[in-house]
Amino acid sequence: MNRLIMLFVLLISASQLIADTRYVVDELIITVRSGRTNSHQIVKLLRSGAKIDVLSELEDNGKQYAFIEAGDVTGWVLSQYLSPIKIARDRIDAIEANAAKISQKSTDLKKQLTELRKENTSLKKQRDKLNTSAQNMDQELSKIKRVTARPLAIQKSNEKLRIDLATKTSEAKLLSEENATLKNREQSEWFIKGAGVTIGSILFGIILTKIRWRRRSSWGSGSF
Repeated sequence: MNRLIMLFVLLISASQLIADTRYVVDELIITVRSGRTNSHQIVKLLRSGAKIDVLSELEDNGKQYAFIEAGDVTGWVLSQYLSPIKIARDRIDAIEANAAKISQKSTDLKKQLTELRKENTSLKKQRDKLNTSAQNMDQELSKIKRVTARPLAIQKSNEKLRIDLATKTSEAKLLSEENATLKNREQSEWFIKGAGVTIGSILFGIILTKIRWRRRSSWGSGSF
């Protein structure tokens, strides 16, 4: 009869109730019975902190009972042994686990921060090198701009140098030809002078010979 009443109550309230998650309170082992009284069969034992789903609640003889589902078992327990929040031990364990995660995350963040600082230092060095290289390039560019700023003047200067070189070359050629002419002239003059001396010597010898011959002839005709 009790079972029929329990099933009737469940059928009436099943469409109106939504499962409410609760936990068995601290340091307690409670019994899950097939009915609300102690005469009903124990179907499961629940330790403190166990998670169950409350399917419905009912007051009987001044006591509040909850029809629950724990795993694959359903039954009745006293509502006073249930709590909507986790027990302190589980909350502490969760807090410690969360603290451990936060600590590990903090350690990881510190490592990342150290790596980022190293990377930042390396990037600063690269930036300084790039700045130095950029300054050098700016200086070279300035030099190139100064050189290319007067292309016509450079071209005119080169043209003038070519003309001067050609003039100097022509002057050197003329000087060389004049030197050769002077050298040939000097050689000719020396040749003429030498020839004149030679001819003069021959003529002087002939004249001297004739004079001697005439003197001999005059001497010979006077002795007869």
